[in-house]
Amino acid sequence: MDRIRSLTALIAVVETGSFVAAAQRMHSSKAAVSRYVQELETYLGVRLLQRSTRRIALTEAGRDYYQRTRQI
Repeated sequence: MDRIRSLTALIAVVETGSFVAAAQRMHSSKAAVSRYVQELETYLGVRLLQRSTRRIALTEAGRDYYQRTRQI
């Protein structure tokens, strides 16, 4: 797992509000961005994003992790 790429994907998803917009920002595919975030969640052992068909929201753990990664 490329942790830098995974962190970048998470930040892009949170800041843009969607996987599609994050993929465009990263010049990547939606599937790749989704995979990066999923790999990060697996690595950390916690769900960072609550996904639905219409919306993406940070979980409490995701909010904490996002705030720490933004400082880095």
